[in-house]
Amino acid sequence: MTGKKLVTLILLSASIAACNSSGKKGTQQGIDSTKEVTAIRDNELYPFMLAGVYFFHGYGGADNVFNSMIRPVAQGTPGTAVFTKSIQKAYSQYFIFPFKPQDDPGGADAKSTLSKYWEVNSKADLETDLNWLLDEGHQTQYAFLRKILDENGGANADVEKIDLKKYDLDKASVLGLAFIKANYSDFSKAGIKAWDYARYVNNICIGYQAGYLTRDEATAWLKKVSLAAQQNYTSWQAYYKDFLLGRAFWGGGETDTPQYAKDVADMMTGDYSIYKYMSIN
Repeated sequence: MTGKKLVTLILLSASIAACNSSGKKGTQQGIDSTKEVTAIRDNELYPFMLAGVYFFHGYGGADNVFNSMIRPVAQGTPGTAVFTKSIQKAYSQYFIFPFKPQDDPGGADAKSTLSKYWEVNSKADLETDLNWLLDEGHQTQYAFLRKILDENGGANADVEKIDLKKYDLDKASVLGLAFIKANYSDFSKAGIKAWDYARYVNNICIGYQAGYLTRDEATAWLKKVSLAAQQNYTSWQAYYKDFLLGRAFWGGGETDTPQYAKDVADMMTGDYSIYKYMSIN
């Protein structure tokens, strides 16, 4: 997909869909000038970048976003305030609530996506889903298995010798234990919260298009995840590393994570990457 329109079902084969729309500039945003790099502070745009990998992926990858959407409207030269302000405006257009209600009259496609992949069929269902992703998510399962692994030797644990009955685990849990052991030192202290946060934002986008949330309601939900991300992460690199680990953990190590790893690497690189100018905290 090389165009500027996102299609709901393009992003994931399992549980996530992308978003498409233009948005308005935030009311709390600004540019801090320095000699070499200017920093973007935009409270409205920020939470959408927590799910940025989905939107980059849905827009056809970083090359398409940079060269077809951001670069044509960029002004000045990288490292100047005028340049940073111009790309901030472009990202705001394409990434703030990128899934337009008017692109899906009645929200039929968005509702179908939420129903099919999340069993969400109402506003109440969506709110339950969002609370789960923010407060528990797959992080809870990861933390439980990590604790068991630590009680049995941590990085040196013999997974096959762990007493599954003692912990009320089924045989499928061995895959999760083995994955955590294999990547033991790669997880941040936050575990795989980033995986849950990204899906949280993405589902808000879909819920907004579906008509389950008004823009103000969606914004209120987004503020919650912004605070959580800032409390748990100190860099985008750590955040997206946990996201990829969480995705692989969720998929039993057999997912399309390599493609998303490429998307992450590409979107974080170069002068047109907003992640170069916007701090995670």
